[in-house]
Amino acid sequence: MVRPRHAAAALMALAALWAVPALGQGVTGAFEAPDKPLWAGEVFDLTLAWTVDWSTFGNLEGELEWASEPLVAEPWGEPALRSPPAPGASRAVIEFKTRAMALQPGEIRVAPASQVMRLQTGVVDMEEYQRAITETRTIQGAPGEFVIRPLPAAPEGFTGAVGQFTVTSEVEAKEIRVGESLSWRVTLSGTGNWPAIRGLTPRQVSRDFEVVGAPELEEAEGAGLFERSLSETVTLIPQRAGRYVLSDFEMVVFDPQAGRYERVQAEAITLDVLPGPNGDLLPPEEASPNEAEDEARLPPMLKGRGSALAPPAGGLWIGALLALPLMLAALWGLLALWRAHQTDPDRIPRAAHRRLAATLSRLTLSPETPERRRLVRAWQADAALRWRLGLAAPAPDAFPAPEWRALWAQADQFLYARAGVLPDHWTQRARAALDALGPPPPFKPATALRRGNLLPAAAMAGLALVVMSGQAQAQDMSAQALRERVAEAPLDWRARHNLSIALAAQDRWEEAAGHAAIAWLHNPADPRTRQLWMTTGAKAGYSLEPGASVPRPRDWRGRAIALASPAAWRWLLIGFAWAAAAGLAAALYARYRPRRHLARAGLAVAALAMAGAVISATALSGYGVLASDKAVLVWGAGPLRPLPVDTPAEEAEIQLAGGTAGRVDKAYLGWRRVRLADGRSGWTRAERLLPVWDSAN
Repeated sequence: MVRPRHAAAALMALAALWAVPALGQGVTGAFEAPDKPLWAGEVFDLTLAWTVDWSTFGNLEGELEWASEPLVAEPWGEPALRSPPAPGASRAVIEFKTRAMALQPGEIRVAPASQVMRLQTGVVDMEEYQRAITETRTIQGAPGEFVIRPLPAAPEGFTGAVGQFTVTSEVEAKEIRVGESLSWRVTLSGTGNWPAIRGLTPRQVSRDFEVVGAPELEEAEGAGLFERSLSETVTLIPQRAGRYVLSDFEMVVFDPQAGRYERVQAEAITLDVLPGPNGDLLPPEEASPNEAEDEARLPPMLKGRGSALAPPAGGLWIGALLALPLMLAALWGLLALWRAHQTDPDRIPRAAHRRLAATLSRLTLSPETPERRRLVRAWQADAALRWRLGLAAPAPDAFPAPEWRALWAQADQFLYARAGVLPDHWTQRARAALDALGPPPPFKPATALRRGNLLPAAAMAGLALVVMSGQAQAQDMSAQALRERVAEAPLDWRARHNLSIALAAQDRWEEAAGHAAIAWLHNPADPRTRQLWMTTGAKAGYSLEPGASVPRPRDWRGRAIALASPAAWRWLLIGFAWAAAAGLAAALYARYRPRRHLARAGLAVAALAMAGAVISATALSGYGVLASDKAVLVWGAGPLRPLPVDTPAEEAEIQLAGGTAGRVDKAYLGWRRVRLADGRSGWTRAERLLPVWDSAN
C-alpha cells in the first residue's frame, strides 16, 4: 500500500521532469550602444539588457560576469527594470549600465556576458494549492559587435585626448620678487579617454626665469574611470625684474560629439616681478654701445607685404592701369569658378556615380572571375563615396537603403568568402538601385559668387592694387592671422617680422627668435629686421657658434654678408660663374681669331666675375647651411633621435639647442630627419622646426 506522503513526492518529481525547459529558455541578453557612429577613444554608454519572462523570473543571483576586452569599461552599475511591466505583460527588461571605450578602430567583437538567475521551471498541482519549481541557471547573452571609426588626420599638438575637456592655468601670486619661487600649475580635466592620453603639451617660459627641478605631475581620479584630471606644476624663480606674460596654455582635443578637433585654452597670466634685495640675479647681457639701443626694445610692426617691385615705365604704367581692371576681373572670375568647383560637396559623389555606371557596364561584359572581383571592389569603393559614408570599409548596415545593404552584403560574400559566387541578377539589381538613387545635383556655376569663393581672389586683386599704387594696407596683427599668412606665403618677411613681435608680446621668446631670424635672413639689409633678430635672439639665448645658427651682424664680417640674403648670394654666385665663363670663352675665341681688344675685355670680365664669385662664396660660407632651399631652424631646445620614435629625451645622443640650423633630407609622417652643419643627423618632430624658405619642408 502506497502512503499519501510518498505519492505526493513522486508526483512532484515527475512533474518537475516534465516541466523543466531547455537551459535559458525565455531569457535573452544583448548589448546596446548609442545609435550613431562611434569614434576610436570615444567614451559611450553601454547597456546590457536581459529580456525575461516576467511570469517565470525569480531573481538575479551573484555578480554579472563579463570580459570587456578589447573594450575598456567601468564596472557595471546596479540592475534596474527598464520600466515596470504592465499588468498581464509576459516580458520585462532588466538592464545593467556602464561606460566603455574602444582604443582601436575597426569591427570589434566582445565576449557575451553571463548571469546566474533563479527561474521557475515548472509547477506541481497539489490538491489544495500549486507549488512552483525553481532552479538556478547560468544565462549567457549574445556577443557584442561594434564598428569603431578612426579619428581624422590629427593637427599638430594633438596628444590623444578624445572627449570633453577643460584646461586651467594658475599661479600662487601675480606679484613676486626676484629670487622668490613661484609655482605655475596647469590642469586638464574632463571626461574622455584618459587611459590613452599621452600627457600635456609643453609650455613656453621666458629665459629670465630659472626652472627648478622637473615638472611635477599629479593625477586625480574622478567619479569613474573616464573622469579625472591631470595637473603639471613647474617651479620658477625669476632672475630679472619686469612685467612678464606666462603664455596661454592650449590643448588640441577631439570632440566626438561634434566630430572634429577643437582647441581648449587657458588664458595667459600677467606677472609682475619686483626687484629683489640684491637686484637682478642675472648679469646684464653684453652688447656694444652701438647695439645697446637697438636691443633695448622691440621695433614696431610693419604694414603691407614683404615683397617689392621696381616701378614700371610711363607707357607700361598707363597700359597696366587700363588693362588691369579687365585682367583682374577675368582672373577673379576664373579663380572663383575653380574654387567653387573644388569645394563643391557633390563633386566626389557625382564622379563616383559616373564611375558606378561605367563599372556596372563593364561587369556585364566581363565573365572572368579575377576581372569581376576587381570591378566589384571598384563598385564598393565608389558606392561608399556616392552615399557619403566617410568610411573606407563600411558594413552593410551603414547604407540607409535596404537594397544597397543587400547588394553590399552579397558583394562582400563574393569577394571574401571561400567559394563566393556573385548572384546572377546582382548586376541588374545594382543598376536598378543606381538608377533609382539618381545622380547628385549638377555643379552650379553661380556658386562662384559665394563669399568663400570670391574672397581669395579679392585678396589677390587687393594685393595687385597695393603693388601698383605703392600704398600699404593695414593687416590683422593677431598671432593666428599672422601664422596663417606665414603658412600661405612663407617668403613674406614682413609677416614673419610681425609674427615674431606678436609672439614676443606673449613671452614666447624662443619661437619669436626663430621667426625673427628668418625675417632677417629674407631681408638682412633692413635695419628693423636686424634689430628684432638681435633683441629676440638675446632674449631666447641663441648663442651658438658661427655656422651652427643664424649669424649675428655684430662685427664687420657679419655686416658685410648681411648686404644680401643667402638666396641673393646664391644667385649672384651663379651669375658671376656664368660671367667668368663667358669672359674666358671670349678670351679663348680671341686666341684663335686674333682680337686684341676682345681678349683684354674677356680677361677683365673674367677677373672681375671671379672676384665677385669669391666674395659671394665667402658670404655664403658665413650663412652656412641656411643657404639651402631645405634649410630649417630648430626654434626650441630638444633631442635629435636616431629613429622617428618618441623615445625618452634623455636617451638621445644629440641634444639640440634653440636656434640650431640644419637642412631636411627626409620626411616620415610628422617627423623630419635633419642634417646639421657638422654632418650629424637625426629625427625630430616637424612642429619643432621652422622652414626658412618653403613651408612644405
